[in-house]
Amino acid sequence: MNWRLDRVVLQGFKSFRDRTLLDFPHEVTGIIGPNGSGKSNLVEAIRFATGARFREIRGGEGALLFQGEGRPGFLEVRLEFSRGRERLVLERRLQGEKALLRLNGRSATWRQVGLALAGTGLVRGYAVVGQGEVGRVLEAEPEALLLALEEAAGLRPVAEALRTAEDRLREAEVLLAQREERVQSLRERLGLLREEAERVREARRLQTRLLQVRRGLYQARRRELEEELLQGKKRLQELEEEARRLLEEERALGGEKEGLLEEKRLLEEEVRALQGEAQALLALKREEEQLKALLLRLERPEVPDPGPPPPSPPLALEEVEKRRRALREEEKALRALLSKAEAQLLAYEKEQVRYEAALEAHRRALAEREAAREALARKEEELKAQEAVFQKRQALRERLSALEGELKALEREKDRLERLLSEGTDLSEGVRRVRGLGGVIGVVVDLLEVPPGHEVAVEAALGPRLQWVLTRDEEAAKAAIARLKREGGRATFLPLTLLKPPRLGPQVRAPGVLGPLYRLVRLRGLDGAEEAVLYALFGETWLFEGLEAAIAYYKAAQNPPRLVTLEGEVLERLGALTGGRVKGGGERLRLRARLRALLQEEAALREGIREVGEALKALPEVRPSALRAEVEALRQSLSRPLPPPPSPPQPPRFSDPRPRLQALEEEKERLETLFAQALAYERHQEAMRRRQEYLSLQAEAKRVRARLEEIARGLEALLPLRARLEEKEARLRALGGRLKALAEAETRLLLRRNQLASERENLRVALARKEAALEGVLAEFSLLPEGEAAEGSSRQLAQEVSRLEAALARMGPVNPLAEREEEELTRLLEVEEKELQETRLAASRLRTEAARTKEEYEEALRESFHRFQGAFAHYAQALLGAEGFVERGPRGLELRLRPRGKRVQDLRLFSLGEKTLGALAFLFALGEVQGGLPIAILDEVDAALDEANLIRFASFLKGRQFILVTHQKRTMEACQALYGVTNEGGVSRVYAIRKEETA
Repeated sequence: MNWRLDRVVLQGFKSFRDRTLLDFPHEVTGIIGPNGSGKSNLVEAIRFATGARFREIRGGEGALLFQGEGRPGFLEVRLEFSRGRERLVLERRLQGEKALLRLNGRSATWRQVGLALAGTGLVRGYAVVGQGEVGRVLEAEPEALLLALEEAAGLRPVAEALRTAEDRLREAEVLLAQREERVQSLRERLGLLREEAERVREARRLQTRLLQVRRGLYQARRRELEEELLQGKKRLQELEEEARRLLEEERALGGEKEGLLEEKRLLEEEVRALQGEAQALLALKREEEQLKALLLRLERPEVPDPGPPPPSPPLALEEVEKRRRALREEEKALRALLSKAEAQLLAYEKEQVRYEAALEAHRRALAEREAAREALARKEEELKAQEAVFQKRQALRERLSALEGELKALEREKDRLERLLSEGTDLSEGVRRVRGLGGVIGVVVDLLEVPPGHEVAVEAALGPRLQWVLTRDEEAAKAAIARLKREGGRATFLPLTLLKPPRLGPQVRAPGVLGPLYRLVRLRGLDGAEEAVLYALFGETWLFEGLEAAIAYYKAAQNPPRLVTLEGEVLERLGALTGGRVKGGGERLRLRARLRALLQEEAALREGIREVGEALKALPEVRPSALRAEVEALRQSLSRPLPPPPSPPQPPRFSDPRPRLQALEEEKERLETLFAQALAYERHQEAMRRRQEYLSLQAEAKRVRARLEEIARGLEALLPLRARLEEKEARLRALGGRLKALAEAETRLLLRRNQLASERENLRVALARKEAALEGVLAEFSLLPEGEAAEGSSRQLAQEVSRLEAALARMGPVNPLAEREEEELTRLLEVEEKELQETRLAASRLRTEAARTKEEYEEALRESFHRFQGAFAHYAQALLGAEGFVERGPRGLELRLRPRGKRVQDLRLFSLGEKTLGALAFLFALGEVQGGLPIAILDEVDAALDEANLIRFASFLKGRQFILVTHQKRTMEACQALYGVTNEGGVSRVYAIRKEETA
């Protein structure tokens, strides 16, 4: 037994503001009503309650689902199902930010809802086909078609469970891999801990050996220090004995030194006396040496007598040489001037040739420049004219494009408003039905012309009268009322023949009054009856600027009329005051005024487009770009400066130096003769000077030789005194040598004594340090714990200490807790490995169970597919007269249809009617699978069907529960119950309809 939908309750969903209840006791139920009444919102409500997302519902936003002013932000949809005695209530509610989903009064998840409604196709499945969706059923992806078959066969929960199991199995495999990684990580960590524990044990062994070696090292150092202290004290006694012996030797040297110093003093006095006597001898020696050197300088070879002198020259040799140099300089300058003059003359001839060629080129350039100026002037005039035309055409094109853009935007806005107003969505159902009848002039809201800013006041003053229908006479009104009785709806009519002349009341004169409303507005298409109709609509209703002014006038007047303000407050004759914010106040009148303004703007724009088009046609087509390039090229050519006209070369200016050069040659010969005479005279004078100098030097040499003979006789008398002085100086040098030897010996004794003192001091310090070191060794040894000590010398033991310490340093810091952590991690690894083995066994069992379930699912799906395959072929033939094929591919199901007499199999090329029938064949075929499709909710799926196909479609509406939204009469006839949906003021209402009312 399958589920069936018994009742739908909704409130606040889209256009269903008020709580609405629909019962579905019959097998086939139809929902009818005009476009925009909200029929499809019922289908959307069922989809919403069964789990549709916001984007899958028309509008696509959650905020657009809400309706109603009494309880803002609240909507609720409830579906009641039955299956024999079993009942199922599904509720979905939104209130503000809160969402509620209940199943039989308890909070539920969508998974639980899907399991409860499995096999119905309602939960985001194929049982609900929305408006315009029927043609897309056949074009659905293969995966979606396969999901529909699973749902119909009741395999959807199994498939989802299988997919969930596979997902969980993949998750389990991931977790198993993670656990294996964790176990492997623990194993690696245990290996590291074992190495660390081994390092701890090695460090403990090294530290124990280090303690033994340090004990032995301290004992060896104590023995060595004691021995070194004994040897040091012995050496200190030896040094003190040697110091006493050196002191005695120093005293003996001091006595000998004093005797030698006294003898030296006496000898120095004798030497000073002898040196005074020897000064004369030294003076003679020096003079002798100086005279001998002078004599050597005075000796010269003999100079012969030059003979008689030559005649004296007229000019001195210097003057002649000076004139010769001047003559050579002048000759050089004249010859340079001659070479320069010849070069200038040659250059002048070449410049003259170039000047004549440049002058000819300059004349040609001037002629070309003048021709270019004339061409530029012509081209500029032509370009100016073309650019003026081009700019004018461009401005006209831009103006035309702007006007056409404005016209398109205006037409779109006009079409939107016309479509909106023609549909009459802001009018009641009865008014919409009679607007086009004969004798009907129009609806008041469509005929009124209201000044800007008065829309809210006029709507508030008229209220329901905005939807009054004006008729030519009462017969037209009666005919319209009769039609509304037949088709449904109500309306108020105002026949022109029943109008009474207006009874004008007194004039209202008060601050803030704008006038009577019936005088402030206009009605189109009424000719002479306009004032009477307006008075019938508004009566004595006066318009005020604000509420304060209206109330003040009302209190002051004895019999005040009805008052209304620009903001829509209404003050009735009896004092009742209506006001507040009205949603969309004045909007209906503004829309119609906007449409009229758009029509006027459209006419003006079309006239402007026509004028601009004619002006554009009158202008010739020009393209100034090429001409502009020519002008620019000419301008650039003219902007380049002309080369200046060439200047004629200046002829060279110079005097001829050749006559002067001839005169210089003659002067040169005369000077050469004078130079020879002057040179001979100068050479004779030089020889005479050298002869005189030789004679004077010979006389001076004779005098020097005589003085040397005198000095030799004096030196012979002073020789014995020199021998005595040399003997005393030799004795004095011997004393100096002995004193120097004594001083060196004394210095050596002093250095040795200082060395001994320093050595004794260093030895005392060393002994003190060794005693301190011994005390330190004893103190450190006392700090060590008692135990075995290593044997060996201090050097060997120190080397072993260094080796042990280096080994510990290379080992680095060790973890003292490594051994305990090793034990703990070993126990943890055993537990983890055991759990890993259990997880592997569980995953293996899950894989086996999933594989078995998948085999059973595939078997059941194959059976359902074969049954569906035959049913689809049957319904395709019955509904469409086509061959239907279903194939199961790797992605899902693939449908193919071949209508009778056609070769087309591509579903996208089918007509909408063929797609509809094919989709219905698919849906009916699903119903043959394991009792699938117990409920089918179809929204205007028959819209594209013709009469014959409607009859065929209606014949299949049996065997399951159908809820059909339709406009087709044949479909209505097949329904066992009908609901009518209307819309008043944007709020949908549902009425039960008797079958005879649709006949």
